[in-house]
Amino acid sequence: MLRIAFVAAALLAATPALAQPGPPPGGRPPPGERPSGERPPGPSEHVRLFLSPSGEPFRGEDGLADWFAGADADKDGALTLTEFRNDAMRFFKVLDANGDGQVDGPENSAYETKIAPEITRMDLGPGGPPGKRPIVRRTDKREPRVGAARFSLINEAQPVRGADADLNQRVSSEEWAKAARRRFELLDTDQDGKLTLDALRPRLAR
Repeated sequence: MLRIAFVAAALLAATPALAQPGPPPGGRPPPGERPSGERPPGPSEHVRLFLSPSGEPFRGEDGLADWFAGADADKDGALTLTEFRNDAMRFFKVLDANGDGQVDGPENSAYETKIAPEITRMDLGPGGPPGKRPIVRRTDKREPRVGAARFSLINEAQPVRGADADLNQRVSSEEWAKAARRRFELLDTDQDGKLTLDALRPRLAR
């Protein structure tokens, strides 16, 4: 009887250990869980964001190159005004959710809250604490970049509102096309009618 009681006690003591699941194959934690001891991402650890000159978000290691490759229709390594404008008009159709040929207030709000919410957030500055307005630090006397300009080639805080030439709270397709030309000419600093990736890349550091 004593031997039976001893075996039973040993089995009861081992039950909790047996009930706990072991690590999954390959040593990876289950989806949604982090390895033991690994801290969650802090406020400044965000996916890298690039906004095209029209404000389209590209999230990844090199969003500038991703945007450029998609806009370069003939794959010759250079963007013409036509390619640049065609890419802008493609994104305009994304913004114009109801297809009425203009981006109105609700569609602009959708851009700010769903498509590119980072442009209105206050805690995305590199290394900055939450709640502080993020800026790009400069060593010269130029104005710091805010809003969309923090992630773009152009110092424009809100690219959708920036295309509203007549300030009527709506952006027509014609206004959008004109904004694309203006942005192309701003980026084409040598006025040779084309943009290259190598020439554009340094603008991200400004």
